[in-house]
Amino acid sequence: MIVSMRNSIILHPVTIFVSSLLALGVSLYLYIDSYIRVNDALKEFIDKSGVPKEQFKSPETWVMILTLSILVVLIITGMVIIFIYYQKVIQLYRMQQSFINGFTHELKTPIASLRIFIDTFKLHKLDREKELEYLDLMSRDTDRLQSNVMQILNMAKIEDRSFKPHLKSINLHSFTKDFLGKNHYIFNDTQIINDVKNHFISFDKDLLEIIFINLMTNAVRYNESEKKEIVISSDQNGNHIELTFRDNGIGIDKDHHKSIFKKFFQVGKSAKGSGVGLYMVHQILKVHQGSVKVLSDGKGQGSSFILKIREEK
Repeated sequence: MIVSMRNSIILHPVTIFVSSLLALGVSLYLYIDSYIRVNDALKEFIDKSGVPKEQFKSPETWVMILTLSILVVLIITGMVIIFIYYQKVIQLYRMQQSFINGFTHELKTPIASLRIFIDTFKLHKLDREKELEYLDLMSRDTDRLQSNVMQILNMAKIEDRSFKPHLKSINLHSFTKDFLGKNHYIFNDTQIINDVKNHFISFDKDLLEIIFINLMTNAVRYNESEKKEIVISSDQNGNHIELTFRDNGIGIDKDHHKSIFKKFFQVGKSAKGSGVGLYMVHQILKVHQGSVKVLSDGKGQGSSFILKIREEK
Protein backbone atom coordinates (compact mmCIF):
# COMPACT_ATOMS: atom_id res chain seq x y z
CA MET A 1 0.00 0.00 0.00
CA ILE A 2 2.80 2.43 0.95
CA VAL A 3 4.77 1.48 -2.18
CA SER A 4 1.68 2.09 -4.30
CA MET A 5 1.17 5.53 -2.75
CA ARG A 6 4.83 6.43 -3.34
CA ASN A 7 4.59 5.33 -6.97
CA SER A 8 1.43 7.37 -7.50
CA ILE A 9 3.12 10.48 -6.04
CA ILE A 10 6.27 10.00 -8.14
CA LEU A 11 4.31 9.42 -11.36
CA HIS A 12 1.78 12.19 -10.69
CA PRO A 13 1.66 14.78 -13.54
CA VAL A 14 2.34 17.65 -11.11
CA THR A 15 5.44 15.89 -9.73
CA ILE A 16 6.73 15.20 -13.25
CA PHE A 17 6.00 18.78 -14.36
CA VAL A 18 7.78 20.37 -11.36
CA SER A 19 10.72 17.96 -11.73
CA SER A 20 11.03 18.90 -15.41
CA LEU A 21 11.09 22.60 -14.58
CA LEU A 22 13.73 22.04 -11.89
CA ALA A 23 15.86 19.94 -14.27
CA LEU A 24 15.62 22.63 -16.94
CA GLY A 25 16.52 25.37 -14.45
CA VAL A 26 19.51 23.44 -13.08
CA SER A 27 20.70 22.64 -16.63
CA LEU A 28 20.55 26.33 -17.55
CA TYR A 29 22.45 27.31 -14.41
CA LEU A 30 25.17 24.70 -14.96
CA TYR A 31 25.55 25.67 -18.62
CA ILE A 32 25.83 29.41 -17.87
CA ASP A 33 28.25 28.74 -14.99
CA SER A 34 30.39 26.52 -17.23
CA TYR A 35 30.28 29.09 -20.05
CA ILE A 36 31.41 31.91 -17.74
CA ARG A 37 34.25 29.76 -16.33
CA VAL A 38 35.49 28.85 -19.81
CA ASN A 39 35.26 32.49 -20.87
CA ASP A 40 37.22 33.64 -17.80
CA ALA A 41 39.84 30.95 -18.40
CA LEU A 42 40.20 32.07 -22.02
CA LYS A 43 40.71 35.70 -20.98
CA GLU A 44 43.30 34.64 -18.41
CA PHE A 45 45.11 32.58 -21.04
CA ILE A 46 45.19 35.53 -23.46
CA ASP A 47 46.53 37.85 -20.76
CA LYS A 48 49.30 35.43 -19.74
CA SER A 49 50.33 34.38 -23.25
CA GLY A 50 50.67 37.91 -24.56
CA VAL A 51 48.74 37.04 -27.70
CA PRO A 52 47.13 40.16 -29.22
CA LYS A 53 43.48 40.35 -28.12
CA GLU A 54 42.49 41.57 -31.60
CA GLN A 55 42.98 38.01 -32.91
CA PHE A 56 40.14 36.75 -30.72
CA LYS A 57 36.53 37.60 -31.27
CA SER A 58 34.74 38.86 -28.14
CA PRO A 59 32.50 36.08 -26.82
CA GLU A 60 29.75 38.58 -25.85
CA THR A 61 28.92 36.65 -22.69
CA TRP A 62 25.83 38.57 -21.62
CA VAL A 63 24.29 38.41 -25.08
CA MET A 64 24.65 34.63 -25.01
CA ILE A 65 23.17 34.42 -21.51
CA LEU A 66 20.24 36.62 -22.51
CA THR A 67 19.57 34.51 -25.62
CA LEU A 68 19.66 31.30 -23.60
CA SER A 69 17.36 32.78 -20.97
CA ILE A 70 14.79 33.82 -23.58
CA LEU A 71 14.87 30.36 -25.14
CA VAL A 72 14.40 28.71 -21.76
CA VAL A 73 11.51 31.04 -20.92
CA LEU A 74 9.84 30.07 -24.22
CA ILE A 75 10.35 26.37 -23.43
CA ILE A 76 8.93 26.80 -19.92
CA THR A 77 5.94 28.73 -21.29
CA GLY A 78 5.24 25.94 -23.77
CA MET A 79 5.49 23.33 -21.02
CA VAL A 80 3.10 25.30 -18.78
CA ILE A 81 0.55 25.64 -21.61
CA ILE A 82 0.75 21.92 -22.35
CA PHE A 83 0.42 21.10 -18.65
CA ILE A 84 -2.64 23.37 -18.21
CA TYR A 85 -4.25 21.87 -21.32
CA TYR A 86 -3.55 18.36 -20.01
CA GLN A 87 -5.11 19.18 -16.64
CA LYS A 88 -8.22 20.59 -18.35
CA VAL A 89 -8.56 17.46 -20.47
CA ILE A 90 -8.31 15.29 -17.36
CA GLN A 91 -10.88 17.45 -15.56
CA LEU A 92 -13.25 17.28 -18.54
CA TYR A 93 -12.85 13.50 -18.67
CA ARG A 94 -13.75 13.20 -14.98
CA MET A 95 -16.74 15.49 -15.40
CA GLN A 96 -17.92 13.46 -18.38
CA GLN A 97 -17.65 10.27 -16.34
CA SER A 98 -19.68 11.92 -13.59
CA PHE A 99 -22.24 13.02 -16.18
CA ILE A 100 -22.52 9.51 -17.63
CA ASN A 101 -23.05 8.03 -14.16
CA GLY A 102 -25.65 10.65 -13.24
CA PHE A 103 -27.48 10.51 -16.54
CA THR A 104 -27.53 6.71 -16.48
CA HIS A 105 -29.17 6.88 -13.06
CA GLU A 106 -31.72 9.39 -14.37
CA LEU A 107 -32.64 6.93 -17.13
CA LYS A 108 -32.57 3.75 -15.03
CA THR A 109 -35.05 5.00 -12.41
CA PRO A 110 -38.08 5.50 -14.71
CA ILE A 111 -37.15 2.40 -16.74
CA ALA A 112 -37.16 0.28 -13.56
CA SER A 113 -40.50 1.80 -12.58
CA LEU A 114 -42.00 1.01 -15.98
CA ARG A 115 -40.68 -2.55 -15.75
CA ILE A 116 -42.48 -3.05 -12.42
CA PHE A 117 -45.79 -1.75 -13.81
CA ILE A 118 -45.51 -3.95 -16.91
CA ASP A 119 -44.83 -7.04 -14.78
CA THR A 120 -47.78 -6.11 -12.58
CA PHE A 121 -50.08 -5.98 -15.62
CA LYS A 122 -48.76 -9.36 -16.79
CA LEU A 123 -49.13 -11.18 -13.47
CA HIS A 124 -52.30 -9.65 -12.02
CA LYS A 125 -55.79 -8.89 -13.17
CA LEU A 126 -56.56 -5.36 -12.05
CA ASP A 127 -59.78 -3.42 -11.90
CA ARG A 128 -60.19 -0.54 -14.34
CA GLU A 129 -59.60 2.16 -11.72
CA LYS A 130 -56.29 0.61 -10.67
CA GLU A 131 -55.26 0.18 -14.30
CA LEU A 132 -55.86 3.86 -15.01
CA GLU A 133 -53.85 4.82 -11.92
CA TYR A 134 -50.88 2.69 -13.02
CA LEU A 135 -51.16 3.91 -16.61
CA ASP A 136 -51.04 7.48 -15.34
CA LEU A 137 -47.84 6.70 -13.39
CA MET A 138 -46.35 5.00 -16.44
CA SER A 139 -47.18 8.04 -18.55
CA ARG A 140 -45.30 10.22 -16.07
CA ASP A 141 -42.28 7.93 -16.25
CA THR A 142 -42.26 8.10 -20.04
CA ASP A 143 -42.52 11.89 -19.81
CA ARG A 144 -39.53 11.85 -17.48
CA LEU A 145 -37.55 9.69 -19.91
CA GLN A 146 -38.48 11.94 -22.79
CA SER A 147 -37.49 15.02 -20.78
CA ASN A 148 -34.04 13.56 -20.03
CA VAL A 149 -33.41 12.58 -23.64
CA MET A 150 -34.71 15.89 -25.01
CA GLN A 151 -32.47 17.79 -22.61
CA ILE A 152 -29.37 16.20 -24.13
CA LEU A 153 -30.66 16.76 -27.67
CA ASN A 154 -31.49 20.38 -26.88
CA MET A 155 -28.06 20.91 -25.35
CA ALA A 156 -26.40 19.83 -28.59
CA LYS A 157 -28.78 22.02 -30.59
CA ILE A 158 -28.22 25.13 -28.47
CA GLU A 159 -24.44 24.74 -28.59
CA ASP A 160 -24.61 24.93 -32.38
CA ARG A 161 -23.62 28.48 -33.35
CA SER A 162 -26.22 28.54 -36.11
CA PHE A 163 -29.06 27.89 -33.64
CA LYS A 164 -31.82 30.50 -33.52
CA PRO A 165 -34.63 30.36 -30.94
CA HIS A 166 -38.29 30.54 -31.97
CA LEU A 167 -39.29 33.74 -30.20
CA LYS A 168 -42.84 34.26 -28.99
CA SER A 169 -44.54 36.83 -26.80
CA ILE A 170 -44.92 35.26 -23.36
CA ASN A 171 -46.84 36.52 -20.33
CA LEU A 172 -44.69 35.29 -17.43
CA HIS A 173 -47.56 35.12 -14.96
CA SER A 174 -49.76 33.02 -17.28
CA PHE A 175 -46.83 30.84 -18.34
CA THR A 176 -45.85 30.11 -14.71
CA LYS A 177 -49.45 29.30 -13.78
CA ASP A 178 -49.86 26.92 -16.74
CA PHE A 179 -46.49 25.28 -16.08
CA LEU A 180 -47.31 24.59 -12.43
CA GLY A 181 -50.71 23.20 -13.33
CA LYS A 182 -49.27 20.90 -15.99
CA ASN A 183 -46.46 19.60 -13.77
CA HIS A 184 -48.17 19.62 -10.37
CA TYR A 185 -47.39 15.93 -9.74
CA ILE A 186 -43.64 16.68 -9.67
CA PHE A 187 -44.05 19.13 -6.80
CA ASN A 188 -46.71 17.38 -4.71
CA ASP A 189 -44.71 17.65 -1.47
CA THR A 190 -43.55 21.24 -2.10
CA GLN A 191 -45.28 24.52 -1.34
CA ILE A 192 -44.97 26.75 -4.39
CA ILE A 193 -45.75 30.45 -4.24
CA ASN A 194 -46.36 32.11 -7.60
CA ASP A 195 -45.60 35.81 -7.23
CA VAL A 196 -44.84 36.37 -10.92
CA LYS A 197 -46.43 39.51 -12.34
CA ASN A 198 -47.87 40.15 -15.81
CA HIS A 199 -44.51 40.85 -17.41
CA PHE A 200 -44.04 40.15 -21.11
CA ILE A 201 -40.87 38.74 -22.65
CA SER A 202 -39.90 37.54 -26.12
CA PHE A 203 -38.67 33.98 -25.59
CA ASP A 204 -38.68 30.45 -26.99
CA LYS A 205 -41.52 28.78 -25.06
CA ASP A 206 -40.07 25.25 -25.18
CA LEU A 207 -36.71 26.49 -23.89
CA LEU A 208 -38.37 28.50 -21.14
CA GLU A 209 -40.04 25.29 -19.98
CA ILE A 210 -36.60 23.65 -19.82
CA ILE A 211 -35.38 26.49 -17.60
CA PHE A 212 -38.38 26.13 -15.27
CA ILE A 213 -38.16 22.34 -15.02
CA ASN A 214 -34.42 22.37 -14.31
CA LEU A 215 -34.50 25.10 -11.67
CA MET A 216 -37.56 23.74 -9.91
CA THR A 217 -36.57 20.07 -9.89
CA ASN A 218 -33.18 21.11 -8.50
CA ALA A 219 -34.92 23.14 -5.80
CA VAL A 220 -36.90 20.03 -4.80
CA ARG A 221 -34.08 17.52 -5.24
CA TYR A 222 -31.54 19.46 -3.19
CA ASN A 223 -33.86 20.23 -0.30
CA GLU A 224 -33.81 18.47 3.05
CA SER A 225 -36.35 20.71 4.81
CA GLU A 226 -39.44 19.19 6.40
CA LYS A 227 -41.55 21.70 4.47
CA LYS A 228 -40.06 22.36 1.07
CA GLU A 229 -40.82 25.76 -0.41
CA ILE A 230 -40.20 27.50 -3.73
CA VAL A 231 -41.07 31.14 -4.34
CA ILE A 232 -41.16 32.35 -7.95
CA SER A 233 -41.28 36.11 -8.39
CA SER A 234 -40.60 38.78 -11.00
CA ASP A 235 -39.58 42.43 -10.91
CA GLN A 236 -38.88 45.20 -13.39
CA ASN A 237 -35.25 46.33 -13.67
CA GLY A 238 -34.84 48.95 -16.39
CA ASN A 239 -35.60 47.31 -19.72
CA HIS A 240 -35.10 43.84 -18.23
CA ILE A 241 -37.28 41.49 -16.20
CA GLU A 242 -35.68 39.72 -13.23
CA LEU A 243 -37.29 36.33 -12.68
CA THR A 244 -36.28 34.81 -9.32
CA PHE A 245 -36.55 31.22 -8.07
CA ARG A 246 -35.98 31.14 -4.29
CA ASP A 247 -35.95 27.92 -2.25
CA ASN A 248 -35.25 26.82 1.32
CA GLY A 249 -32.94 23.98 0.26
CA ILE A 250 -29.42 22.94 1.20
CA GLY A 251 -27.80 26.06 -0.28
CA ILE A 252 -24.67 26.45 -2.37
CA ASP A 253 -21.19 27.27 -1.10
CA LYS A 254 -19.94 30.61 -2.42
CA ASP A 255 -16.88 28.93 -3.94
CA HIS A 256 -19.22 27.13 -6.36
CA HIS A 257 -21.44 30.03 -7.41
CA LYS A 258 -19.78 30.39 -10.81
CA SER A 259 -18.76 26.78 -11.36
CA ILE A 260 -22.30 25.35 -11.12
CA PHE A 261 -23.13 26.76 -14.57
CA LYS A 262 -20.29 24.85 -16.25
CA LYS A 263 -21.02 21.76 -18.30
CA PHE A 264 -20.99 18.49 -16.31
CA PHE A 265 -20.08 20.30 -13.05
CA GLN A 266 -21.44 18.72 -9.89
CA VAL A 267 -20.88 19.61 -6.25
CA GLY A 268 -19.38 16.57 -4.55
CA LYS A 269 -19.19 12.95 -5.63
CA SER A 270 -22.63 12.16 -4.20
CA ALA A 271 -24.36 14.86 -6.24
CA LYS A 272 -27.65 13.94 -7.87
CA GLY A 273 -28.55 14.55 -11.49
CA SER A 274 -26.50 14.71 -14.68
CA GLY A 275 -24.62 18.00 -14.25
CA VAL A 276 -26.10 19.63 -17.36
CA GLY A 277 -29.27 21.24 -15.98
CA LEU A 278 -27.82 24.57 -14.85
CA TYR A 279 -25.49 24.62 -17.84
CA MET A 280 -28.58 24.39 -20.04
CA VAL A 281 -30.21 27.26 -18.13
CA HIS A 282 -27.12 29.41 -18.69
CA GLN A 283 -26.87 28.54 -22.39
CA ILE A 284 -30.57 29.14 -23.08
CA LEU A 285 -30.42 32.57 -21.48
CA LYS A 286 -27.23 33.31 -23.37
CA VAL A 287 -28.88 32.74 -26.78
CA HIS A 288 -31.70 35.05 -25.62
CA GLN A 289 -29.17 37.73 -24.58
CA GLY A 290 -30.02 37.17 -20.93
CA SER A 291 -28.09 36.00 -17.89
CA VAL A 292 -28.42 34.01 -14.67
CA LYS A 293 -26.74 34.26 -11.29
CA VAL A 294 -27.11 32.49 -7.97
CA LEU A 295 -27.26 33.94 -4.47
CA SER A 296 -26.77 31.76 -1.41
CA ASP A 297 -25.24 32.29 2.01
CA GLY A 298 -23.99 28.72 2.12
CA LYS A 299 -25.00 25.34 3.48
CA GLY A 300 -28.54 25.15 4.80
CA GLN A 301 -29.35 28.73 3.80
CA GLY A 302 -31.32 28.06 0.61
CA SER A 303 -30.62 29.47 -2.85
CA SER A 304 -31.97 32.13 -5.18
CA PHE A 305 -31.51 31.92 -8.94
CA ILE A 306 -32.04 35.28 -10.60
CA LEU A 307 -32.72 35.31 -14.35
CA LYS A 308 -32.28 38.57 -16.21
CA ILE A 309 -34.39 38.63 -19.39
CA ARG A 310 -35.05 41.46 -21.81
CA GLU A 311 -38.56 42.85 -21.62
CA GLU A 312 -40.58 42.58 -24.81
CA LYS A 313 -40.72 45.95 -26.59
